[in-house]
Amino acid sequence: MTTVARLIPGGFVLLATLFFAGCGSNAPLIQGTPPTVIGNAVQVDGVAPNRRQEVQFSQAMNASTINAQSLRVTDASGDTMPGTVTYDSNFDIASFQPTPALQAGATYNVTLSTAVTSASGVPLAQPYTYSFTTRSTTDDSPISVLKVSPMANATCVNPDSMITVTFDEAPDASTVTTNDFTVMGPNGAIPVKLSINISTTQVVLTPVTSLPSGTITVTVSNVGDLADMMMKAPYTWSFSTACNGSGGGTGGGNSTTQYESPLLLQGGQTVTVNGQITVDQSGMTSIQLSGAPSNTSYTVQFCPVVLLNVSPAPTCFNLTTISTGSSGAATTTIKFPRSGEWAGDFNLNTSTGKTAYSTYLLYGLSNQTYFSTLLPQSSLGASTTTQNSATNGTVKYSNGTVVFSLMGGPPNTLYSTSESETYYLDGSGTYQLSTFTTNAAGSGTSSSPLNNPGGDIFQEDSNSGPEYIGGFTVPN
Repeated sequence: MTTVARLIPGGFVLLATLFFAGCGSNAPLIQGTPPTVIGNAVQVDGVAPNRRQEVQFSQAMNASTINAQSLRVTDASGDTMPGTVTYDSNFDIASFQPTPALQAGATYNVTLSTAVTSASGVPLAQPYTYSFTTRSTTDDSPISVLKVSPMANATCVNPDSMITVTFDEAPDASTVTTNDFTVMGPNGAIPVKLSINISTTQVVLTPVTSLPSGTITVTVSNVGDLADMMMKAPYTWSFSTACNGSGGGTGGGNSTTQYESPLLLQGGQTVTVNGQITVDQSGMTSIQLSGAPSNTSYTVQFCPVVLLNVSPAPTCFNLTTISTGSSGAATTTIKFPRSGEWAGDFNLNTSTGKTAYSTYLLYGLSNQTYFSTLLPQSSLGASTTTQNSATNGTVKYSNGTVVFSLMGGPPNTLYSTSESETYYLDGSGTYQLSTFTTNAAGSGTSSSPLNNPGGDIFQEDSNSGPEYIGGFTVPN
């Protein structure tokens, strides 16, 4: 059974709340965190009258408390609409199937009462309500895959990456099973755990163990939408954990990925594009684009990171050029031209010098992944200073969450994790995310939602001692 949680900007506030089942002195004590509703599956183009309504909870619920009395859909007159209420314990989703279909062009209200409780017996802290308006047409179009991550034909993919499938509408949870989402590697089937975010229409596949070295093939089939319209055909794509044919994943040695970041649209671009930059531990840099404008050339540029109010600003330098074909796809691999430790942005610039794509992180793109090593902040730019071999760590951004891990650092040291804007982009400041303290062995970790609209390099600031920043190392 998979628990689905949505990280809310600013982080969760956990409330230890006590509830009594009655007024008598022998009433049982119920203790725990009240459940919350973390999303619903309302269509952005208007709700089809024949579609189910769905809400998703923050934790496992008591299915017996989710029924036609506690989950009600009413019309503008306050009359309750007939229908069937169900609960999917795999994904903590309650649904309402109208019977018959709702009226077209009408407004309805959905109410979840405090009779709904968690599996441990804690009720909603307050009723949850929302409204929607039905459109004039029913839903008779099949659900389809809109976007996947890692992108098709990507190489050098971090073996600890999650696999994300974004649909054009919310999928029917009952059709999201390990039989319908399969992952195959060089040695056969790869077990995964499934989770759903109905608000973002995403299904996330989390491998039980690190992906093996080689080609990974994902197949999605037999998925339906909330009007029981099924996919027309299976959707299959492949990517590779190997780098330049020299291996990758758990067996890649010096070719394993140490920096992986999505390429994001800049400058008002509107096309649908997937892209990523990866750097392996030998310094080989892979640039990939898919769905970009056809027959277009870009200059690939690297700009070292600089903190605010630091001068002189580091100088960007060009790496190579990349040109898309008729399908808007392109890929190239080069050796990063300088050695030492590096942290900064990769940009793809047009012939006019305008940045079209960048590794600049943007809040809200929850299916994107950012992975890099942690480097000493004192070794920015062209410095070839290497960090203490006993100290290592990673910073990952995936599904809206930033995870810092530090090992072999100073023991019993307090760190504050922060997200820092860069000099080049909007210069809007540095934001504190969370804190952690290393143990006696110098290890520590923290997990935080990225809660501000934009970000670049994530850093770990020690209150006393070394500082670390996300980047990559190129051998001398």
